[in-house]
Amino acid sequence: MANFLPMKNYILYCLNQLINQYNLKSPFLDIGCGNGDISRFVAAKKWQGKAIDISPEAICRAQEELADIKGVSVELKSFFEEKTFYQTIFFFDVLEHLEDDYAALEKIYSLLNQGGYIIFSIPSNPREWRWDDNFYGHYRRYTKEEIRKKLLAVGLEPLVFWDFTYPVFWIMRRLYTRLKSAPHELSTDKTERTKMSSLHSSWNIPVLSSLLSRDFFIWKAVYAMQFSFFKKKVEKGHGMIVLARKTR
Repeated sequence: MANFLPMKNYILYCLNQLINQYNLKSPFLDIGCGNGDISRFVAAKKWQGKAIDISPEAICRAQEELADIKGVSVELKSFFEEKTFYQTIFFFDVLEHLEDDYAALEKIYSLLNQGGYIIFSIPSNPREWRWDDNFYGHYRRYTKEEIRKKLLAVGLEPLVFWDFTYPVFWIMRRLYTRLKSAPHELSTDKTERTKMSSLHSSWNIPVLSSLLSRDFFIWKAVYAMQFSFFKKKVEKGHGMIVLARKTR
């Protein structure tokens, strides 16, 4: 997930809306679980399932974060190795890291129960490519039409496309990537950048980042405003949440 805490919390806010609107259920699979934020969030709703990641560091953190949670297992593995069926699959900040995204969506399809759902987040709008895309090891950014066609091609029915960045987080990212340069120690290996992407943030300005990440009441107003007026403006922001269902 996004590593900037206010954006991470807004993504969970949107996720909660989807769970309630579509009556989503476990068992769940959390692919690319990072430190286990999503698994912990749905476990609080009494969901059961599995959290997996290809990063040993991420799995260590997820195991610590989920140690007190019953009904959620944590494993170091690729989702291509998974064979169990699930009702809901979370696939946040993963698809853009995979060279063959079509094969990934086919595999997701094979892991879903009939009528099961996939919820995922992806970077949107190719014009929004910035140095942080390289930092995190992205292969691409998506348009709504592009990801819709790919979902339909593998038998997944797209139901929801919501932007989770515009306008507040979109403005902040635009300013941030102008004011701060790319880290000099950037690895050229996309796999290595992918493994660290959920744990190491490029959004880090000493003092300012810490101040903005505090739990100010204003963030709740921002969430309500963005969700009410801008969630469908996927052509404007830099990240979207997608919900799709297995229908055939």
